[in-house]
Amino acid sequence: MNNIDLTYLKEISGGDDSFIREMLDLFINTTAIEVNEFDHHLAVGDYIAIGQLAHKMKAPIQMIGASELFDKLKEIEKIGKNGVSTDAIPDMINEVKVKIANLATEINELLATM
Repeated sequence: MNNIDLTYLKEISGGDDSFIREMLDLFINTTAIEVNEFDHHLAVGDYIAIGQLAHKMKAPIQMIGASELFDKLKEIEKIGKNGVSTDAIPDMINEVKVKIANLATEINELLATM
């Protein structure tokens, strides 16, 4: 798959596998779960909250080097803040959910080998 790039995590940790493992666990236990909050905000039409959630998710996504997903979240954040082109949000959220599920699978596979 290779949707992640651990270069940044390796740099900031000095190659400390336990730190990298902790960060990957954190991703699985927070970001991969938070993505489901999009559905609630979408159901009530709260695009500002959608933008805020996308913003909150960007840092962990960036840390694991998932740049394509990071860019998509940046786009969702911008639309949520501006309230323009909100009709694109549902498809974008579905795309993010699929990408995060794929990342979670990839991370779990990686964690099993660490």
